[in-house]
Amino acid sequence: MALMKIAVIGPDVAELADLRAAGAEVVTGSGRSADDVIEACRGADIVMCFGLSTFDERVFANLPRLKFLQQCTVGYDWVDVAAATRHGVVVANSPFFCLEEVSDHAAMLILACARKLGEHLRVYRQHGWDRQKTIDAVAPIHRIRGRKLGFVAFGKIARLTAEKLSGFGMTYLAYDPYLTQDQVDAWKVKLVSLEELCQRSDFVSMHALLNDGTRKIFGEAQFRAMKPGAYFVNTSRGGTVDEIALARALTEKWIAGAALDVLTQEPPEVGNPVVEAANLILLPHTAGYSVEAMADNRRQTVDQVLRVLKGEWPTVCVNPEVRASARLSPTRV
Repeated sequence: MALMKIAVIGPDVAELADLRAAGAEVVTGSGRSADDVIEACRGADIVMCFGLSTFDERVFANLPRLKFLQQCTVGYDWVDVAAATRHGVVVANSPFFCLEEVSDHAAMLILACARKLGEHLRVYRQHGWDRQKTIDAVAPIHRIRGRKLGFVAFGKIARLTAEKLSGFGMTYLAYDPYLTQDQVDAWKVKLVSLEELCQRSDFVSMHALLNDGTRKIFGEAQFRAMKPGAYFVNTSRGGTVDEIALARALTEKWIAGAALDVLTQEPPEVGNPVVEAANLILLPHTAGYSVEAMADNRRQTVDQVLRVLKGEWPTVCVNPEVRASARLSPTRV
């Protein structure tokens, strides 16, 4: 294959040396908006994006040489896949990135809700070491064993979360219209409707990828259906939740609380009512981070690009229908 230009939206990490050694021109840049992406990727044959940057119709129209987009995250909701396909651009994501980390994070937040960690910390900051004031402020707390945990979507991360929490003796429910009961029996989870999951769960953990079918899948009806003592946890994408409804659910005590690692707008817009709720644990989208996850991700995504440079089709492709009209012409499949 002729000399290829690779634009990397992200840092100039050591693994990129392998791409240069393979004969590619590699440039690095940054930016989240369409204008930033067009400028950073001008003239590129391949783009690697390590963050959440906009790839819409206008971006693809202004990158006429682009053949392959390697989105280096599990989710690819910032990529207009249909537009990429129309322009003959092959799109790959990173489906094995940070599975351990996000499932660890989800388990941590579920347990933090169960033991009311946020309330404990607030009382300690206000009153110091005062056992009775703390108990009075955080009561009631119920034991975890025997409670119900509901998963919205039951893919790789949800399954790992279920495995990691298996010793706590909870009952598992899941809503996932793409699965059958026999496919989830190994995790001792019962598939139910979304309405039933909301009504029965003591903890609801969101794991759905963000797409047209899941955008704001959790809204007012779902929060009102939940128990007053239940908690909502989200480690997937903020856009799966109607945040106005969540803010009301928290402030009006439809539910006991929530723990979020993601928001629809990150950083949050000034005045977002969700972030002001007292019964909220909010973290700045750090669920996917660990030293090992970052190293694995760099290695795995660079290896995918090396396959393309060698004339091979990528092992992961989120728009396989592009094959007939792809600008990428692999010599080997």
